[in-house]
Amino acid sequence: MADDGGDTFRSVHRGAMAFAEGCYAGIRNPNSHEVDLPELPEHEALEQLAAFSVLARWVDTAAVAQAT
Repeated sequence: MADDGGDTFRSVHRGAMAFAEGCYAGIRNPNSHEVDLPELPEHEALEQLAAFSVLARWVDTAAVAQAT
């Protein structure tokens, strides 16, 4: 969403940043850095994939704002 200086923009921006950090810290990193983790049940793997899908859509629709 466009930065209108309002609370909603700040909340959405803060939430997206926290969600991205959580996806990487809680899903991606353990699976990338640990060996011999048990294979996830299909429904858990699909849930994790869905979380990253939401994040990817948000990134794809975002625009980089020029610093003033």
